[in-house]
Amino acid sequence: MDVSTMPTSRSFFVALPDTPAAGGVAARLKDVTSTMLHHASGRPWIVGHVTTDRVVTGRAGANAVAVVGTSSATTADLDRVAASARRPTDLTAVCSGHAGSYVTIGSIDGELFAAGQAMESRRLWSSRIGGIRVVSDRADVLAELGGFDIDPTALALRLLTTLPHPLDRRGLWRQVEPLPGDRHLVIGVDGTRVREGTWWHLPADDLGRAEGADRFRQALEAGVAARTRDGESVACDLSGGLDSTPLCFFAARSPQGVVARTLYNDDPGGDEDLRWARKALESMPGVHTHVVSSTDEYVDFYEGIDDIAAHFDEPTQAVTAGPRIMAMLQDDRRRGIRMHLNGLGGDHILRGIGAWEHSIARQRPLTAWRRARGQHIPDGIGMLSTLRALTDRRPYRAWLADSYRAAGEHTGAPAAPGMNDWSSPISMPPWLSSDARALIDSAVREVMDEAEPLHASMAGHADVFFVREASRLVRSTAQLGQPYQVSYEAPLLDDRIVEAALAVQRTERDTPLEWKPLMKAAMRGLLPNDYLMRTSKVGGGPQSVRGYSRHYSTLLKLMDEARLFDTGLIDRDALLRTTRPNQWETPAVHVYQAINAAVFLRNSSCRPALAAL
Repeated sequence: MDVSTMPTSRSFFVALPDTPAAGGVAARLKDVTSTMLHHASGRPWIVGHVTTDRVVTGRAGANAVAVVGTSSATTADLDRVAASARRPTDLTAVCSGHAGSYVTIGSIDGELFAAGQAMESRRLWSSRIGGIRVVSDRADVLAELGGFDIDPTALALRLLTTLPHPLDRRGLWRQVEPLPGDRHLVIGVDGTRVREGTWWHLPADDLGRAEGADRFRQALEAGVAARTRDGESVACDLSGGLDSTPLCFFAARSPQGVVARTLYNDDPGGDEDLRWARKALESMPGVHTHVVSSTDEYVDFYEGIDDIAAHFDEPTQAVTAGPRIMAMLQDDRRRGIRMHLNGLGGDHILRGIGAWEHSIARQRPLTAWRRARGQHIPDGIGMLSTLRALTDRRPYRAWLADSYRAAGEHTGAPAAPGMNDWSSPISMPPWLSSDARALIDSAVREVMDEAEPLHASMAGHADVFFVREASRLVRSTAQLGQPYQVSYEAPLLDDRIVEAALAVQRTERDTPLEWKPLMKAAMRGLLPNDYLMRTSKVGGGPQSVRGYSRHYSTLLKLMDEARLFDTGLIDRDALLRTTRPNQWETPAVHVYQAINAAVFLRNSSCRPALAAL
């Protein structure tokens, strides 16, 4: 691809080692570069088009360090780190030392250091281009620079309804390698020697609720402050729920205040969010504008998906809500707002999951039993089934093999993770072609013998896995804001905020008897007491049913235009047969993967023939 034709609506950077060959890579980006930083040698270090992020740098002698994203880091902070660093790995202190969401790039005596967010709200990829190893925060940019094809196996895997670790680690493009969030990369001065190391570990869950709530509140406040410190206008979702509302509270404390946005709908119970939002507003005098909108003022669910022009670096569920998010961000831009906060991720760090009970049972069997039965009794699950789930001792590889075998026998809707599931079990859409199944089978067999969990305990693995799943979504929703130069941020998935939540004992973080008790404890005395009594949230099921029925034909046309069926991965007749609208039911879950893949392929600047099949 001619790199000069790269879309400039994306915000991206490429980090280069301190070697003469880096000049050639930088030169290929010159027509789309608005950001250029140099090593102490004068050679290019960080080049790109950074629009929705801040770049903060520090220097001392032959050392330099940059933080890209939204963070509490200052130039003075980074100058001190650069002055004290003796080796690249000294920069791991920067990775863990600031509030916000950011990546850390360093140049220490010419060696390149790179690390993203442990929870992967900011990710990094690397590739060998022009004879040297380079790093970027976007996989598609590296694919375009290197002229790399999409990997058909990786695309086939992304068509699975659920995708457990490590299958979710496979990059979409050949020769573009993802860097796990808890790992850092060091590239030698020759541009070819590469070393990896671990900079992050899951915190011990040993805090009680009171101490944990204090720490969690401080992390929330710091995360929001990192985004409001420059004094520019800020918008924040105010859904009335226990995720976005605390963020809006802290944003309203900034000197410039905040524009709060509340959506409601006219379905039964649809105005409940608005009523709770108005209760919370009693404690937020810094909300200078409250924008209240009915969903009837926006496009339907599924309407406008075919108009999304944003470039994503992977298929993403962000496209479903994409048109509504884009309309909101366009209005932000008209108001002069460059930062918009949302509450995505709250369910992933504040709500309990079945795998917790399995791990709690190792130390507190009676407590785990009571919690498990509290979840199983309403579902009509018998005591023997609960006991089997809590005492299941299958290691991760055995669980993964069993999950894959079950997926082959039962295609369709994914099963909800149970108490003996390390994460979401594999689920096969009924419309996968035999070629796609063969590619997936090969990929599963390739990783099966060496697959390791993200943590030794089932609960620890599940915590990290599901938070990273949420981060995968918010990375893509952030990319929706880039054409409008509005940062669409999800502070609840910041490493520091996630760490504060995960440090609380699971029996204290969530209980079957109370809705998000950790957040309530953190905000007690700040938000009104009657607001903190909320015990529910509003869904969008009726809107989804109506929108899908109205726009189904448009979605099929999108798949045709994207040449999704030409990949040979999908049986078109089977997809049509199993995804028809039903006026009484929400759309089949597995249709989303086809929609996501279609938008990704159609909008990709580096669209291959996918002839490998």
